[in-house]
Amino acid sequence: MNEKSLHHSWNGEHANKFAKSMENMKKSRYIPFAKKIHQFVNKFVMNNSPVILDVGCGPGLLLLEIANLIPNSQLIGIDFSKDMLQIASEKVKQKELDSIIFKQGPAEDIPLPNAHNDVVVCLNSLHDFNSAKETISEVYRTTKEDGIFILKDKNGAFPKWKVILGFIPLICKSGFKKTLKYFKSNELWLNPEKVKECMEDLGFRIVYLKKKLDYLIVGKK
Repeated sequence: MNEKSLHHSWNGEHANKFAKSMENMKKSRYIPFAKKIHQFVNKFVMNNSPVILDVGCGPGLLLLEIANLIPNSQLIGIDFSKDMLQIASEKVKQKELDSIIFKQGPAEDIPLPNAHNDVVVCLNSLHDFNSAKETISEVYRTTKEDGIFILKDKNGAFPKWKVILGFIPLICKSGFKKTLKYFKSNELWLNPEKVKECMEDLGFRIVYLKKKLDYLIVGKK
């Protein structure tokens, strides 16, 4: 897998704009993934009060949806951006939730002890981190025995012409310039087979894999 040298800068006005744009994607992006997480937790996790970590949590929208579906969970969000975590903390405060906490740090050095989490989730972020391999290694380290890693991200092996066709609705909605910028990020997308190999090499047993424009993979420790 390719490694990157720089994180995206999710700070200041950029962080605020991103958070606002993601608010409009709750129904299409966060709610469906939270429902999938709920299903996998019910199937694979024995703990009735699971500790769930969101790596690259951004504005905290996924954690809020998980809290609705798994109200007895203990939720943790980590992100490299302090500004993004401030936005997330404010959203949690508005909901008066005390089951969600946030920690600042890189995905390649998760600020949690070994075998801490029953579940680790990551949504559309792995390809943005400096090192996918180091991130997955840290996920493995901080996951309990029999815990699971649920990863959803963009499929770097998906045919380019199909990617372009899929962006036609986005062009109509957001314009060509914004769509072109998003399409260029396609160069960072990872091949899910390489991600699967990396997870298996580190010790995860793959219990679910589905590949389309997005891929969804679940590894059990």
